[in-house]
Amino acid sequence: MATFVGIDLGTTNSAVAHRNTYGRPEVIANREGQNVTPSVVYFGADPPAVGQEAKEWARLGNEEIASFFKPHMGNPQFRLEFHGRSYSAADLSTIVLRRLREDAEARLGETVDRAVITVPAYFADPQRKPTIEAGTAAGLKVLRIINEPTAAALAYGLQKAGVEETVLIYDLGGGTFDVTVARIMPGETVILATAGDHDLGGKNWDDRIATFLAEQFAAETGFDPLDDPTALNEVLVKSEQAKWTLSERSSARITLQLGTERRTFELTRAEFENMTFPLMERTRRLTEEALGEAGLTWPKLDGVLLVGGSTRMPMVRSYVSQMSGKPPRAGVNVDEVVALGAAIQAAIEVGEPIGDAVPRFTLGMSSGTAGSAPAAPPAPPRVTDVMSHSLGTVAVSPDGSAYVNDVVIRRNLPIPAGDRRPYMHSTHGGANDRLEVYVTQGESTAPLDCTILGKYVFVGIEPTADEVTVDVSLSYDSNGVVQVEAVQRDTARRLAMTVEPVPDDLSWLADPPRAPESAAPAGPIRVYLLLDASASMTGEPMAEAQNAAREFLSRLDFTTTEVGLISFSTLVALQAQATNNVRRLHAALLRVEPGGSTNLTDAIEMARGQLAADDRRRYIVILTDGYPDAAESAVEQAAAARKAGIEIVAIGMGDADREYLRRLASSDQASIFARTGELVQAFGHIARVIAEGGRALRIRS
Repeated sequence: MATFVGIDLGTTNSAVAHRNTYGRPEVIANREGQNVTPSVVYFGADPPAVGQEAKEWARLGNEEIASFFKPHMGNPQFRLEFHGRSYSAADLSTIVLRRLREDAEARLGETVDRAVITVPAYFADPQRKPTIEAGTAAGLKVLRIINEPTAAALAYGLQKAGVEETVLIYDLGGGTFDVTVARIMPGETVILATAGDHDLGGKNWDDRIATFLAEQFAAETGFDPLDDPTALNEVLVKSEQAKWTLSERSSARITLQLGTERRTFELTRAEFENMTFPLMERTRRLTEEALGEAGLTWPKLDGVLLVGGSTRMPMVRSYVSQMSGKPPRAGVNVDEVVALGAAIQAAIEVGEPIGDAVPRFTLGMSSGTAGSAPAAPPAPPRVTDVMSHSLGTVAVSPDGSAYVNDVVIRRNLPIPAGDRRPYMHSTHGGANDRLEVYVTQGESTAPLDCTILGKYVFVGIEPTADEVTVDVSLSYDSNGVVQVEAVQRDTARRLAMTVEPVPDDLSWLADPPRAPESAAPAGPIRVYLLLDASASMTGEPMAEAQNAAREFLSRLDFTTTEVGLISFSTLVALQAQATNNVRRLHAALLRVEPGGSTNLTDAIEMARGQLAADDRRRYIVILTDGYPDAAESAVEQAAAARKAGIEIVAIGMGDADREYLRRLASSDQASIFARTGELVQAFGHIARVIAEGGRALRIRS
């Protein structure tokens, strides 16, 4: 006999649930008797160990460990090597899913062959497809992929049967953050809007503690754990333990034994909350984005539902209470609610009822016994979900001057959803029967700031005229997976399609439309980021600037690039010399404290000194939100830097003067003013241009 389950495939922990004898969703304990299984794989055993055993080996510093791979789902660059075999994130997820299936079968005493699997709402097509593939490889028919907050809303709605509410699901897991607004009604759950970040989760809180410990240990001993993988693993393990200790106590004592050196440090909850406050602010911005998309304000919500293990941190509950003006809803197990919702969705998919008293067995009535017919089971609840990314294609702007992202399906529309766009195609008398379409996911008008999902190639276009119309249809199916097809309008014939790999070089999308040019290798690069730390940057501006700087770092190739950080206010500080150690740069960003005036002149002069050697392509990237002290002196320093062959990018925000930015920068293209919310995108664009050789930032003659 075979059955179905719901699976919460998590970054740090996973869980599986089913319908019990009475039709209610219930979590299935694993072979150790625990309701959650760590999403960790240990390759020192045959077959590989999964779960708590693997996590124990990780704590001992064993290097044959795979963990935190879920955020890399669909990333072709992510590969781990064990015993001569290479594993993708999907391969590793397959191992975890197979273990979950086997444990469920052992507990239930029957074959598990079907499942609904949950994903972060912010997962896009490149992450959703490999999740389905991983489930299939684990021996499961994947009935559906469902967003984690949607699953939580389903489970919560079952508890609140008969009540109509509008709630916000705040889902902070180990590696991802999602926020979703849902309307829960009798018999129906409607998702109104969702937003999130697949690079924000409990591990970011761990990393803040790890940075603190590494800096303290280095200051006292001269040994920096960030430079040693074994030592760093020990610091990360201790950091996670300290985080959970601080959820129960007001302070934590942390002892590090690294090599011959042993040190003990104390971290208070107040210090921890202060160092991680910018992370909480990132969740607030995304939460308000989702509320705005839903057309709601906090007073219009009936409650907030916390989901994900990281919401156990007291600061999260306190922050959400302050943000929403009401305490979060109680009575939901943050580790299990997503799996329970997945089990409900699985029952919906196979057409079985969910209810309080709908047993899977009946007692036959004796012959001749009178009685009324049994009540019909309740209809399964309906679920209307949305996608958090817009879907579109690369197109030419109306004036023909640029490539743009042409949105076809706007984010937060109910799925399944579809629409089409007409393409005018020149057949050249039959010589050209091929149409290439680049499909995008993202909100920016610039294609390179979106995810390019694929190069979809349609062939077999008939030359019925010199120019024919091809209608390209895009859609999201119920799993949020992208579907693409094309029809030649005048023949009504569907065109054959293949999906080709996205070319490595897409730099031509940033140029005016013309034939792509091959980019020359950029060679080694050294960049100094000059960050305005004047008093006007206090609070939200600094948080946005730090987030943008992290995006800048994430887009660079540190095999050929070194980055340094200088902050400038009344005093100028060299926060980090040029390095390819990304963790060191992240730690330096956290040290920047706003206050004082704007001494840009000395900052540029310091950067010039650090960039004196001309063995690399050199850049100064300035971020400022106002007019500096001694403005003309800063311009003179910028001119001297350009004369020395250093290219300057000037990015302004807030009250920055646009004309003044142009006087600092190497070119008009290197002068950018970013409005509120656009800074991350601006920094991502500049990082990409620098990585591709900086042709668009050429120095003025």
